[in-house]
Amino acid sequence: MEKGALLAGLDRVDFLLALAGEQVDVFEIDFESLQEELAYA
Repeated sequence: MEKGALLAGLDRVDFLLALAGEQVDVFEIDFESLQEELAYA
């Protein structure tokens, strides 16, 4: 993702905000992984 931001001429935060503005999902997590993450929260 860092390279994408650099190619777009943005820092990482602005790149993520731009993607969010275009409704582009950049984080993929399956249900099982989500359950594991929440178990440790």
